[in-house]
Amino acid sequence: MNHSKNIDLMLKLICESIEKTSNQQLKRFDLTLSQGRILGYLHERKGLKTSQKDIEEYFAVTHPTVIGILHRLESKGFITSEFDAEDKRIKNIYLTEKEAPIYLIMSEFRQQVEQKMLRKLTDAQIKELQYLLNIIYNSIQA
Repeated sequence: MNHSKNIDLMLKLICESIEKTSNQQLKRFDLTLSQGRILGYLHERKGLKTSQKDIEEYFAVTHPTVIGILHRLESKGFITSEFDAEDKRIKNIYLTEKEAPIYLIMSEFRQQVEQKMLRKLTDAQIKELQYLLNIIYNSIQA
């Protein structure tokens, strides 16, 4: 079977390959790709209030999914959570110092994976791919 003609299957296979490789790398830190992505998001937002709702919206995942990931990250000591002083319905998430040394390693690994994926593409092709993926994502969300 020619996988390349089946776009949704190709996207699935690419995502699964990235997830498998990433999970293997993150295993040494007792993390999964989903947990690593959330740590990366929180790292990029350092100094800003970040609520569970912010994470749900950014990653387009459900409340129970985020709660489960955050619970595991908190039990591993990577994050803390506190109810917002101004609105007790909001729970804000904060990184601990345990995340800092891991962020650099995760960031370097993410760059290596992206370089490997895109190594045979020109800069123009990469820009076109980004453009097309945005169109596809927006179309499927509509």
